Amino acid sequence: MRLPFPERIPLNRVAFFALVLFLVQMIEGTALYFSIGIVVFTLLAALTFNIAGGLSRISGVYVFSFATMAVLVGVCYKAILGEPAQSNLNAPRTDIEAYVGSMIGMFAAVVVSNRLRRKSGLLQNLLDESKMYRASAGCILFGIIGGFAIALLGTSGAKVATAFSQLNQLIPVGIIIGTMYEIRRSGGTRSITFFAIAGGVYMVIMGGFISFSKQGMLTPFYSWLLPVFALQYRLSLRQTLTCILALFYIFHYLVPYAQYGRGRVSETTTFSQRIDTAESLLLHPETTRQEYYKVESSFDQSERGLSAYYNTPEGFWERLQMISPDDRLIEATDRGHVFGLLPIELAFINVVPHFIWPNKPGINAGNAYAHDISGEAQGEGDTTTGISFSPTGEAYHLAKWTGVLVVAPLLWCMFFIVFDSLVGDVRASPWGILAFSLVSFIAPEGGLSGLIYLLTFGSEALIFCAIFAAWFAPVFAIPILGPDRQKTWRPFPGAAPVVSHDPR
Repeated sequence: MRLPFPERIPLNRVAFFALVLFLVQMIEGTALYFSIGIVVFTLLAALTFNIAGGLSRISGVYVFSFATMAVLVGVCYKAILGEPAQSNLNAPRTDIEAYVGSMIGMFAAVVVSNRLRRKSGLLQNLLDESKMYRASAGCILFGIIGGFAIALLGTSGAKVATAFSQLNQLIPVGIIIGTMYEIRRSGGTRSITFFAIAGGVYMVIMGGFISFSKQGMLTPFYSWLLPVFALQYRLSLRQTLTCILALFYIFHYLVPYAQYGRGRVSETTTFSQRIDTAESLLLHPETTRQEYYKVESSFDQSERGLSAYYNTPEGFWERLQMISPDDRLIEATDRGHVFGLLPIELAFINVVPHFIWPNKPGINAGNAYAHDISGEAQGEGDTTTGISFSPTGEAYHLAKWTGVLVVAPLLWCMFFIVFDSLVGDVRASPWGILAFSLVSFIAPEGGLSGLIYLLTFGSEALIFCAIFAAWFAPVFAIPILGPDRQKTWRPFPGAAPVVSHDPR
């Protein structure tokens, strides 16, 4: 089985889907204005996706991730449950108007950026294919030991460690490089290397289990799946069944584990205590799952907070939509809590390194917005926990319709130009697929601040990983793979010598 990698979606099929959803919503009692808004949003999203170049371009990846994970998955699951789409929302009319306005702005940004972006990516051909295996091994090795090595420098290495942590995507990019290499080298018969497995296991344990992070557990699988997806690798029946079982286990057991476990640790919890907590929860996955849902079910509708879009707790499905958090933020904005553009300014200021500006100002925007929703002044109670919102929710909260129709489209245009010009066709290089991974996680729930993070630190991370993989990672692979062996031969007398590389 080959997974599809669409560069465009037929609009007639999208229109049929939108019509079916509209009819179902009408039967279930969804307000006419909301259903019409979903139809318009869906058609605009498909048109914008096609003009951007589909999943072959980062702009198309952003459009797809935002439209599906912020809005469409939520309203579709709401329809499956038989609930009116506008139920449990405080400002549904403004919500759907803001989403349609955002997609209009995104369409304009794609049209403009298409005229200004490079046709081929600046980083596209940086890594020679003959060095890919060693680059994969070196990236994963340094991704694992680099942080520990820098920590040995003590206080003098603290600033280096901070910079490294912001740029370090070496294990995911190492898995991506290794997968691409193995697919190409084997002619499409294999996709997994030893180092990719080692890096994935390390990341699942350290970045997922012990940190109780869903993203840490999903990223290694995602870093393997995306190259498989992009290079049209044919999955065997066994591989397909294994992927289905893995996804079932992740969503059925590990997502509740992460949600439940995060509530049992704090910033003061030691590493050994985290290991003990993780071990006790992982050894009894069904008990952990039941305990999580027991806690979730104990809250009534008013106590479930910003994820209460459905009538009953729906676990992971509540995290696959941003409608309810955006709704609460939009309602707070209409009550008079217009925040202003300070978070945008501070997000750009944050690019300046601490060693240049030690006392640069900062803000936890998600926490500040949560205080606006609750009506509690900042400084009262919690000051550290942040809440995620979509770009639409944050744009409206910052400047209402000016934010949605002016500020957000300008930022989208900048982002699309920069990322499309850096990576070009995402299928052509590991950095393109790495960018795909980063964008698909941040686009639906990173707000405008996440967009600026991608535009600044995200682009720096791509450039860092590309240069490290091409120039330095093969050197770090020497201790485990030995020196690169080269064979010089002449195909016939008098011909120029040809150097062939045995990357292993």
